[in-house]
Amino acid sequence: MEIIRDAGSLILNFYYLALVILMVLYRKYLGKHIGIIIIAMIITFLTESVGSAVKFTEGTMNTLPLFVVSILGIVYFLFLFYFYRMMQNHQLKKFQMLLMLLHVLNFGGSLIFKKDFFSSFPEYTNFTSIFLILISLFIFLHDTFNSNKVLYIKGYFPFFVAVSLTFIYVGLVPILFFSNRIVTEVEMFTFYMMLFIINFFGYSIMLAGIFFARFQKKT
Repeated sequence: MEIIRDAGSLILNFYYLALVILMVLYRKYLGKHIGIIIIAMIITFLTESVGSAVKFTEGTMNTLPLFVVSILGIVYFLFLFYFYRMMQNHQLKKFQMLLMLLHVLNFGGSLIFKKDFFSSFPEYTNFTSIFLILISLFIFLHDTFNSNKVLYIKGYFPFFVAVSLTFIYVGLVPILFFSNRIVTEVEMFTFYMMLFIINFFGYSIMLAGIFFARFQKKT
């Protein structure tokens, strides 16, 4: 079981690194503010790499605080910030700003009032922020399909980012909800496999978007 989990984590870590490298190489084809997504993916890669390294070396370091701050706090905020910057409709952009504020309040409030915030995974904080991200994604997609961006959607990288994250977070919510109800090894194996598959195919959409954007803007 641990070998399968570690192998899946290693594959995803290489995938995150590949995405970072490709986004840096082809950043001029990926639109404005791509640096926000690059930073988010770098933080994701470094966080997951540290977690994998600790497990691999059988270290005793508690990586939960690192994961909570970097992923739930910073990466989630960066995703919200990216879609805020990419919005064209000014009224919807104000709503995106509200979502960013709600995320900060959600994370900050949990940090202050939840005594075991860094000792046990803050599920409700995580679910709330994911819900805010999904709202942000739907607003961005609505804004995109009601603008001239839809005319060249195949080469519009932010669209692929939005679809990628929608696929990932919609897929993760149900399995994360049942994660604390896992009892048997078969259930644990299924959980890790689903976690791997959702992330792999979700980020594959983002990977495809890099090449679609590059090829369309070169023609």
